Amino acid sequence: MECSRQVLTPYYHVQLWRKRNLKKLFRTRSIIIALLLLVVLYGAICIFVVNGVASRERWQSEEHPEDYGLPYKDVEFPSRGDGLQLKGWYIAGPDRKHTIIFVHGIGGDRGGSRALNIASGLWENEFNVLLYDQRASGLSEGEIVSGGYFEQDDLLGAYDYLREKGVESGNVGVVGFSMGAAVAILGAPQESGIQAVVADTTYASASELIEGEVALATTMPIWMVPVFSPGITLAADLMYDIELNEMVPEVAVAEIKYPVLLIHGTNDTRIPVEHSLRVYERAFQGSILWQAVGVEHMGAFSVYREEYMERVVRYFGQRFETIP
Repeated sequence: MECSRQVLTPYYHVQLWRKRNLKKLFRTRSIIIALLLLVVLYGAICIFVVNGVASRERWQSEEHPEDYGLPYKDVEFPSRGDGLQLKGWYIAGPDRKHTIIFVHGIGGDRGGSRALNIASGLWENEFNVLLYDQRASGLSEGEIVSGGYFEQDDLLGAYDYLREKGVESGNVGVVGFSMGAAVAILGAPQESGIQAVVADTTYASASELIEGEVALATTMPIWMVPVFSPGITLAADLMYDIELNEMVPEVAVAEIKYPVLLIHGTNDTRIPVEHSLRVYERAFQGSILWQAVGVEHMGAFSVYREEYMERVVRYFGQRFETIP
């Protein structure tokens, strides 16, 4: 019985080699496409996050100084940096030396977050008050909210306005809320004429804050969020020239050579109280951190109204030596 034996020709070997290499090529190309899709998805998420912070709908409070019997003037002045025109209320009286600038939070305006309640209390204690809409907020010019980066120039523009109105250098204080609190800490060291800062609910680091916002706004596991931090930082820089790594109040506060007053609710989930604790650790000797027990985001005034005003008035009074 004969056994047939298949003879493998060179053509067969060539075909086998081609088949194997085509499989490898297909596998490699699939991996490359998958990686490219991941890169595109990563970039899209980072851009989405940055746009979510930078592009916000304007909101206007219905409250007005007239509601509190305050003698206000509508004012307008340029931001120190790019000259954007900012709108505000200047509440001033004769024979008053000291003025407090109010800096609102992200998505707010000059009349929100109980600002006029607090301004009224300061007015009753012989302080002038300047409240203004930051860029891209309220009635002010601008299209982009930078989370505190360019808003520092807005604060310095407000200071320049007061100087033009005859307020002496060294007689100016700032009270900021949330993002505005960070702006106060970041901006104050740049102007020696600012000699008092109250920071209600500041963040310690903008990058970390944005990571927290991503975790709150998405279903992304918390351990994955830091993976996007470098991409978000790069996107903010490339798209809007925002340097997130320079927005670190826990570093900037060390440049403020006088005590500051920090306020933070212990139940704040948006900006946990740990942010203010870190800022406090590097603040000038004699600084105070009031941890408002049981209070959520920027809620200290609403819950502890009398104590809030007592602490704020005492702080500004001691800084400007109007009270012992």
